[in-house]
Amino acid sequence: MSKTLPRIFSNPFLLVLLTVLIKIPVFFTKHIQEDSFITWRVAKNLLNYGVVGFNGEERLSASTTHLYVLVSAFFQLNFGDYFIYPLLIFNSILFAIGSLWIGKVLFRKDIINRGLFVILLSIVPPSLTASCLGMEYGTLFFLYSGLIYFGIRKGKNWAYIIFPVLLLWTRIDTVIFLGVFFVADVLIKKKLNLFFILGGIIGVVSVVSFNIIYFGEFVNHTISAKKIAYKNLTRNNSLEFLLYQWAYYGGLIKKYSLFTFLIFLGFLGALGYAVYQIVKDNSRTQFQIKVILLAMLAFALLKITVFAFLQAYFDWYYWLPRVFLFVVVLYYLLLYVPVRRKVLVPAIFIFCFALYGFQILQSWAIGYMEETQRMQIAKDIQAENPSIDQSILLEPAGKIPFYTDLYTYDEVGLVNKKITAQIQKDENYWWMNSVKEFRPDYIVTIIYKPGDEKSYYKMTASDDIYFDSHYQFVKSYPIAEIHRNAPAILRWIYSIRPIGQDYHLYHLRK
Repeated sequence: MSKTLPRIFSNPFLLVLLTVLIKIPVFFTKHIQEDSFITWRVAKNLLNYGVVGFNGEERLSASTTHLYVLVSAFFQLNFGDYFIYPLLIFNSILFAIGSLWIGKVLFRKDIINRGLFVILLSIVPPSLTASCLGMEYGTLFFLYSGLIYFGIRKGKNWAYIIFPVLLLWTRIDTVIFLGVFFVADVLIKKKLNLFFILGGIIGVVSVVSFNIIYFGEFVNHTISAKKIAYKNLTRNNSLEFLLYQWAYYGGLIKKYSLFTFLIFLGFLGALGYAVYQIVKDNSRTQFQIKVILLAMLAFALLKITVFAFLQAYFDWYYWLPRVFLFVVVLYYLLLYVPVRRKVLVPAIFIFCFALYGFQILQSWAIGYMEETQRMQIAKDIQAENPSIDQSILLEPAGKIPFYTDLYTYDEVGLVNKKITAQIQKDENYWWMNSVKEFRPDYIVTIIYKPGDEKSYYKMTASDDIYFDSHYQFVKSYPIAEIHRNAPAILRWIYSIRPIGQDYHLYHLRK
């Protein structure tokens, strides 16, 4: 074993391959993030119509990422309907390479610690979700790590231009990362880096120019659509709720509670102690590494705090900030905990594999729910052999539109500006007005049926009559039934954390 580990850890190909193999069980859970299918539908639309959009020849920045749309289109072009798992493996490879680059920054000559770091970082929950659930975050982590390794660590001028441009074309909110690491670069180099500034300017100008010229929008439509649709859906504006949300999204415990908040504060306290030990040490950690670790911590906490207090209710925004928190934690554990390595390394592996198992179970619970509900809705619609000219109104606009290819109106307006316009015209009855104006062939409602007193699908008495005369109820997909029929271990998980909502399918009467 003493000879095998250095041989594996010193071989980048074997190390990357090992981390990818570790993640394969996640693929069998069938847990793929819903919004991945929005990006993949845009990529499919680009291949079929030559237009960046969601519905045919309508130009719309329905995806939050331009670069990943092109990557997804490449995989669909080459693998056809079987593109998903090759793309997920590609994302995992990119994440592994990014982890290796970070490992080379933190452990320049320490091959054993570098290898342990890469493997351990690859199995913690936020790394699994970032690289295996279909979103653009495997690519994003690869680009983040590339800038740190080739730019800040090695001082390559090309890296200061290429990586900021690619980052901004992947997600515009990477300006937070670029801003933090620009400051870190100044602290390390003791001067302003004009190449870094140039890369940021080119990235921002090129993305914004593309949005304006191609879409006629300053920012991606998804940003403005969410702002309009969600302004009246704020759960709670109290400071207590915002702090609970901060802890909910910053940590791993998915429950809005005082317990979650206190656990997260305890974690940050321990992390602060670890960072203090690293910063005051002058023998094991060089100044450049200290600055980079502090920048990772600053970026993670800044993004978590800003997005949580802006009430961004989407867990994927926080995946990579959590990854960087784990980077700092693992660095401290591997270098600074005063425990013999023969005890420490197995203990760290046991802890990380426990988190790995936790994420596998959580992904299985989510994947089973989605496979037996949203995917079943798509299959039921497909069984009717709908034509490409038919349409659907629903929320969310991921799996069902992707697999049915129906023209889509989504309740948030992410993939169709016509819905955004309806919301702006009438905040109360926009849904019913949309039904009347667009007459979608299929309607999927969530939680409640239209006309229910508790429903947010507001209808007048005449609207109720109109809906019943024009739409036929097809089937309900109650979440309680899905939970009840799940395997025993999943039933136990659902009893602790119920996930999912009821769905109801309607069809336009003929």
